[in-house]
Amino acid sequence: QLVVKLHNRLSPSIIDYFENRYSQAERARVESVVIDLNAQYQSFIYRLFPNAQIIIDRFHIVQLAGRALDNCRLNILKFLDKHSREYKIMKNQWRLFHLKQTELHPEKPVYLRGINEYMTKQNAVDLIT
Repeated sequence: QLVVKLHNRLSPSIIDYFENRYSQAERARVESVVIDLNAQYQSFIYRLFPNAQIIIDRFHIVQLAGRALDNCRLNILKFLDKHSREYKIMKNQWRLFHLKQTELHPEKPVYLRGINEYMTKQNAVDLIT
C-alpha cells in the first residue's frame, strides 16, 4: 500500500517530509526502513530513524548480483579462444547464466544462436562450469 509519493528523491525533501510530519519519539519507534542502494539515503535514515534497521530492497540486491555476474563473465571471456564453444556460449547466451536452475530444462533441446546447434540449456551451462 502506497502511503505517500514525494515530488522528488532529493535528500532535503525526504528529511523535511519526515521531520515535519512525525515527532522524534514516533520516528524512534520505527523498527525497519527499506531503501535502495543510494548511499545518501543511508546517511540521513540513521538520523531520522535512530533505532531502525536498514534493509536494502530486493530488486537492487538482485540487480547488483546480476551486474557482478556479468562482470565476471566478461572477464573470463578475455581469456578464452574466440572460436571456442565456451566463448560463443558465454558471449551469445549470457542470459542462461541468469536463469534459475529449474529454468534450464535439462530434457528440452533448443537452438542456440552463436554456436548454431541444438542442445539443452543445462548442457550449455555445464560446458562452462
